[in-house]
Amino acid sequence: MTGARSEGLGSRWFGFRPEVAFQLANVLVVLVAILIAALIDPAPLRTTAFAIAIVIFAVATVLSLILGRTGSSWLLVVPVLGMIALIIMRQVPEDHIHALGYMAVFPALWLGWSGRPWFAALAVLLSLGMVEVPGLSAGGHVDLEHALRNFLTPAVVAVAAASTCIASRRTTSIICSLITQEKATADALRREQHTSQMLDAIVDAVDTAVLAFDADGNRILANQKALQHPSILDADPTALEAGSLFEPDRVTPVPADDGFIARALRGQEFADRIVWVGEPGTRQYAVSASARTLLDAQGRFGGTVVAMNDVTTYLETIAAKDDFVASVSHELRTPLASIVGYLELLEDDDDVPESVRPSLAVIDRNSRRLQRLITDLLATATNPSAPPLHRQSTDISDLCGAVVANLAKSAAAKQVRLRLHAPEPVVAMVDRERVRLAIDNLVANAVKFGPAGDVDVTVRSGDGTVTVEVADTGIGIPADELSAVTARFYRATTVRQHFPGLGLGLSVSASIVDAHGGTVAVASTERQGTTVTVTLPAR
Repeated sequence: MTGARSEGLGSRWFGFRPEVAFQLANVLVVLVAILIAALIDPAPLRTTAFAIAIVIFAVATVLSLILGRTGSSWLLVVPVLGMIALIIMRQVPEDHIHALGYMAVFPALWLGWSGRPWFAALAVLLSLGMVEVPGLSAGGHVDLEHALRNFLTPAVVAVAAASTCIASRRTTSIICSLITQEKATADALRREQHTSQMLDAIVDAVDTAVLAFDADGNRILANQKALQHPSILDADPTALEAGSLFEPDRVTPVPADDGFIARALRGQEFADRIVWVGEPGTRQYAVSASARTLLDAQGRFGGTVVAMNDVTTYLETIAAKDDFVASVSHELRTPLASIVGYLELLEDDDDVPESVRPSLAVIDRNSRRLQRLITDLLATATNPSAPPLHRQSTDISDLCGAVVANLAKSAAAKQVRLRLHAPEPVVAMVDRERVRLAIDNLVANAVKFGPAGDVDVTVRSGDGTVTVEVADTGIGIPADELSAVTARFYRATTVRQHFPGLGLGLSVSASIVDAHGGTVAVASTERQGTTVTVTLPAR
C-alpha cells in the first residue's frame, strides 16, 4: 500500500501502519471461533488442516507486526496468507466449517484497499478455493444450501474487494489533490507573507506618515513614521481630531466634520490639506494630508488611506523668510521714496542742464524698477490673499487706463506699442488698489518681455464677470513650463539670462485674483507671444 493510501486510514498506531488492524481483527475473530468450537465441538480443532491453518495465521500475524512498522509493500503478503489459511480450514469436515467462509471478507478488504485492481482480483480468485466440493449430495444431486454458499462466498469477496478498491483509489486521488492544494496554499501563503513583509518594509521606509482605516473607521495600518510622530502617537482618529486641529492661521479650529480623517472616512479624496495640530500657545505641528479611497470587490467603499507629511519646519521657514523680506522691503522703501521725491524735484527744476537730464532719466527708470520689486516683495511676504479685501465699485476700464498711462513711458523706451481696448465702462466690486497692482504687474511683464512689439490690454464684461486680457508679441513661454509660471520666484527659461527680475509679478497677480474669487489663465507660444486672461466676478 502506498503512503497516501496508508494515510487515508489514519496516522500510525503505536508505530504500526493502520492496515495492520485488518489482521488483528482477523486474528480476534479466529480466536473467538476457536473458543466457540472448543466449548461446543472441539473435534475440528484436532485436525491436521486446522493446525496448518493456525500456523499460517500465526506466521501472517508475525509478518504484519514486523512489516507493519515499515513502508514496505510486502505487507500485502499477510492478507494473501490469511486467504490461504481459510482455504485450508475448509478442508475440515463440512458440517463444522461452512461459516468460516465469512472470514474471507477481512483479507478481501485489505487487498482491495491496496488500490491495485489485480490484488482485488487475487482476493476473488483465492475465494474460489473455498468452494465446498462436498456440497454435492451422495446421489449426485445439488444441495441448495451448499450451492448458495458456494456462490455467495466469492460473490461477497468480489463485492468487498472491488468496492474497497474503488473507494481506496478515490480516497487516494482526494488525498493527493488535498496534498497538492496544501502545498499550493503553503507556497501562496509564503509568497503572501514575503510580499506583506516587503510592503511593510517599503511603507516604513518612506518619509511620509501613512494611516489606513477600514470602512468602519478602525485603524488597520500605521507605518513607523506615523507612530513616531508626536501628533499621531497612540492617537485614534477621534482623539486626533477632537478639537486639536486648526486652520493655517493656527487659531481657527477645524470643524469636527471637516478634519482630514473625518473627510477621508466619508470617502472623500483630497490632496495637500494643511492643518495645525495642537492648541494655540503650545507646541503645534503642521501636517499636510492627502487621502485616497479603497474599494472592495463590488466597487463599494472599503476604507481609506491617509498620507501625512510634517511640514512644520517648511512653513515656519517660509514665515521667517516672509518676515525677513517684509522687514527688509520696508527698510528699503523709505530711503527709496526720498530718492524718488528729490529726483522729481530735479526733473521739475528748469536750472538743471539738459546734458544732465538723460542721467536723471536713467535714475528715474531704475528707481521705479526698484520700487516695483519692493512692492512685489511686500505683497509676497504679506500674502495678499490673507488680509480682508476692501471692495468698492470700481471701473475696471478706467483702472486699466491708469495702468497703461503709467507704463506708457516705459513702453515707449522699449519701442513697444501699448494699446488699451476698453470702449465702455466696466464696473466690478473689487479692492481697487490690489487689482491695480495685479493688472500693473501683468502689463509691466508684457512690456518687459516684448521689446519692439505690441501689447494689447482688452477689457470685457459678460454674464456676471469682468475679463481683462493682456496680450503681447514677445518671446513667449515654453509649453512645458506654463503650469509653473504662477509659482513664486519662478522664471521661465526663455527670460532667465536676458531679463533681470525675481519671478514674483505673475505670482502676486494670481494671488490677488484668487483672493477675489477669480481666475488667471496663461496661454503662450514660444517666440510668438503670451496672453494672460484675468476673470473677476462682477459682484
